[in-house]
Amino acid sequence: MNTLKVLCLSLVVSLTFFEARAASFDGSEPLLCASVEAYDCSAGWECFKGTSESINAPQFIRLDFEQKLARSTRLGGKERTAKIESITQEGAKLILQGVQLGLGWSMTISQENGAMALTAAGDQVVFVIFGACTPL
Repeated sequence: MNTLKVLCLSLVVSLTFFEARAASFDGSEPLLCASVEAYDCSAGWECFKGTSESINAPQFIRLDFEQKLARSTRLGGKERTAKIESITQEGAKLILQGVQLGLGWSMTISQENGAMALTAAGDQVVFVIFGACTPL
């Protein structure tokens, strides 16, 4: 069953990449980002590879650049909102940063194709999520 979920999500993300090629990833319009692959790493242990749900991270994140907010909904329906403290364009990348639940986070979005990498770091723990974004 989990393999089917991963395959379906991979298909959605693949379609997102094709749609995203003509889209703007410069922070001028809201984006929806989907998680594809996730890692949970603790100091002194090997990293655990899984899905966003397996590390208690959101599968989808909505980015509102006008309000500088990142919004997500957990599997149980609980919504979380994080303030985007910093938005920077560096080369062909859009870089967002903020703080939530004692973790510092950073998200990098390719302005060429919407590919996304998100990291969140705390005391002796790091979460890494790879995915893709598309305009809402």
